[in-house]
Amino acid sequence: MREVHKDIEDVVEQILSTLPPKSLMRFKCVSKRWYALITDPRFVAKHFSISKQNNRCTPCVLLKRLLHEDNNGDQTQKVFSLLKFRNNVDIDIDNDGGDDEHSFVSGVEDIDIPPCLSLKTQGSSLHIVGHCNGIVCLVAALSGEVILWNPAIHDFKLLPLQPYLPDSPEIVGSPLPGWPKDVPISIHRDYMDNLGFGFDPRSNDYKVVNIGFPGVEHPADGYNINLPPKTAIYTLSSNSWREMKTFSLETQSTILLPDRFQVYFKGMCYWLGRELHKEILLFDAMTDEFIRNIIILFDMADEVFHDMLLPDSLYDPNVLCFNMRLLVWNESVALFGMRNGNSFSGSSFGIWVMDDFDGPKSRWTKHISFDLIEKPLAFLKSDEILMADTKDTKGRIFSYNLSTKRLKYLPIESMQDDSATVVYDNYSIVSILGGNELKNTDRYTNAGSSLLEHSSFPSSIIDNEWHSYSVWAILPDDVCLKVRKVIQGLRSEFGGPEIEPHITVVGSIRMTHAEVLNKFRSLQSCVPSGYKAIVNRLVIRSFYYQCVSLLIDSSFQNEHESSKLWRATGFCGSCFGFQSGVRPHLSLLYGNLTEEERTRAQEKVSILDESITRMSFPITKLALYKIDYKDKSLKSWEKIAEYNLRYHN
Repeated sequence: MREVHKDIEDVVEQILSTLPPKSLMRFKCVSKRWYALITDPRFVAKHFSISKQNNRCTPCVLLKRLLHEDNNGDQTQKVFSLLKFRNNVDIDIDNDGGDDEHSFVSGVEDIDIPPCLSLKTQGSSLHIVGHCNGIVCLVAALSGEVILWNPAIHDFKLLPLQPYLPDSPEIVGSPLPGWPKDVPISIHRDYMDNLGFGFDPRSNDYKVVNIGFPGVEHPADGYNINLPPKTAIYTLSSNSWREMKTFSLETQSTILLPDRFQVYFKGMCYWLGRELHKEILLFDAMTDEFIRNIIILFDMADEVFHDMLLPDSLYDPNVLCFNMRLLVWNESVALFGMRNGNSFSGSSFGIWVMDDFDGPKSRWTKHISFDLIEKPLAFLKSDEILMADTKDTKGRIFSYNLSTKRLKYLPIESMQDDSATVVYDNYSIVSILGGNELKNTDRYTNAGSSLLEHSSFPSSIIDNEWHSYSVWAILPDDVCLKVRKVIQGLRSEFGGPEIEPHITVVGSIRMTHAEVLNKFRSLQSCVPSGYKAIVNRLVIRSFYYQCVSLLIDSSFQNEHESSKLWRATGFCGSCFGFQSGVRPHLSLLYGNLTEEERTRAQEKVSILDESITRMSFPITKLALYKIDYKDKSLKSWEKIAEYNLRYHN
């Protein structure tokens, strides 16, 4: 009898696991047993896995659109809508301007935001940040408040305010009217740009990543200092924020800035980002501080940032790239990029995919090119993509078939300034109010579901066969011994890795091994002669790799001996493709110290050897080092090549 009862329960559970969320929410009231079953994390995982498989055949798209009011065609309101597409209708039909645009959309469901939530966010417009496992992350445009939302079961959760980051996110760029005059090269960022959202498969928890940018310091010595980003992480299980160190967002001479969140996929959050010089001359800051566009990733489990380069062809200086977007395509992350030569007539979209995620020579592979120059939004199917018509003032959206090259306009108008769109797994009962978080179970996790998949990020993806290198000026033996004693004295109190004394001449070189060796060999003809290095002063910074360092005088006035160093640094930088060189410095301590600890370390340098700040010495050797900036122990850093400089007193 017990076995029969168990069989009946299994059948009921199997039937319930195939029902839509609205029905399940009603059925929670049937009995305590059904309530316990429907809210059980194992059932939630099973239901999500089944609905995910079903939704692959019937796509739904969540977006923000303009809705015209019935009484007045000029009056519009902004609403979130769920577009449901027909499953077995050929949508690749000619667009003749008739009613055919309705033939492949089975329904449009407008979703109301609760009035109480609108009051809490001061009525400001809400924008889509990202989406994961049926949960959508929203941000209020004016206040920056973050909201988690499950549209299928109408769950909303307003997150507590985070106390760790600057109130006004900012990034280096051109000034805006009204921005403080003492910060002439900073502009406000949109709140939605510095957020990321995803799932940690190790802890079975949802996380929101908030990246803040303190801005720029302007010392009186003519240099700008781009301060390192700060990061706070929210976890749903604790309903709280905590500060996270962002040491993986810097190299010896540059910082990495996530610029716009793109997508979450298999335990990773992806941003398009930029690499900037840490310190740069003021008159170069407006044009030369930018180094390259990059992709920045965040491992939700390990809570570490990684970076990777774009496809090689997108770094061609004669090609303008824009409208870049990362989307999930055929269970891979694909990069959409617009390549433009000398005119828009030569513009075309390309799709690059990282084919082999764990191969030792993994590279971007270009799969498709097409002539449209619109903004990509999301994939409906493997060969069907939604795009925003950027030339249409009404913000119309169309579907484009990559195989037939036919397009079809949708019967809606999107927001020109907020066209974030997600292909939404409609059938999700994952609650953001607690009680039924997803759990990885062998019983309910079906093969083929990527819901709980996670693997450590392979290095072949991160560097894409390109490695990081740096050119160092090598100190004379007697100076090296003197500096090493100070380094050891600082390490004994403050910790940190053992640093090989050197002056960074060029940092963050991203090339293949063969390319960087060729460049370094050609450097010998550009910089054949040695020069004198003169210590300017001792400084402390909030960077890991420049925690305590000696600035080397790099005056460019001809009457100064240091002008030779300035010219040599510039030649070295230009040889490796940099428009401006790094600020020469000699690091004495790598570390993540508090401001108080950095001040004590600065004072200890004077105790260990006060004369170190008055040194001058010849530079007679340059060396090329292969650098892994994720290796804070420096044990993997290795010298690749070196050459001697001619030096005359």
